[in-house]
Amino acid sequence: MTENRFLSFVLTEGALLLFLGLGMLVLPKITPLSFGLMMCLALIIYGGYKVISSILSRFISRHFVLDIITGLVLLITGLMLFFAPRFDIISIISLAGVYFILKSLSSSSFSVQSRKTLNFWWMCLLLSVIEFVLGLIIIVVIPGAALWFIGIILAFDFTLTGIIYLNMYIATKYIQG
Repeated sequence: MTENRFLSFVLTEGALLLFLGLGMLVLPKITPLSFGLMMCLALIIYGGYKVISSILSRFISRHFVLDIITGLVLLITGLMLFFAPRFDIISIISLAGVYFILKSLSSSSFSVQSRKTLNFWWMCLLLSVIEFVLGLIIIVVIPGAALWFIGIILAFDFTLTGIIYLNMYIATKYIQG
């Protein structure tokens, strides 16, 4: 796979994450959509995208199985949140914590794999440390009634990851030449 196709995956994922993160933070304030519905839709959309993009990029990514599992965890968490009265909130929060742990592993392996291709690849290492700490906080500290806090953390993570991916794309595509 060419470098341009790889960069298009980075651009697409960065734009989608930035859009979903900002949507989760802003849309409940300006529309009648609830925060829970926005969180549910964002998890389902990004989980589905992650599974599909991981399958499509399986020839360039050495950790595509981890990305598929991460996408499935997000998709299942979004579906469980959609049917929240039938599922225990603690299990939904625990799956969000598992997502952050898996995402930290995925981010660190992505940064190591793309260190020769992308500028500012080390930002993904910093992101993976932040995601790992957030995963531990969610699993160990967060009480069962704080699902809204998990949504805020997810929205900030989506937004931060989107900004980092877009910056890496711009720095690699336009600054390097």
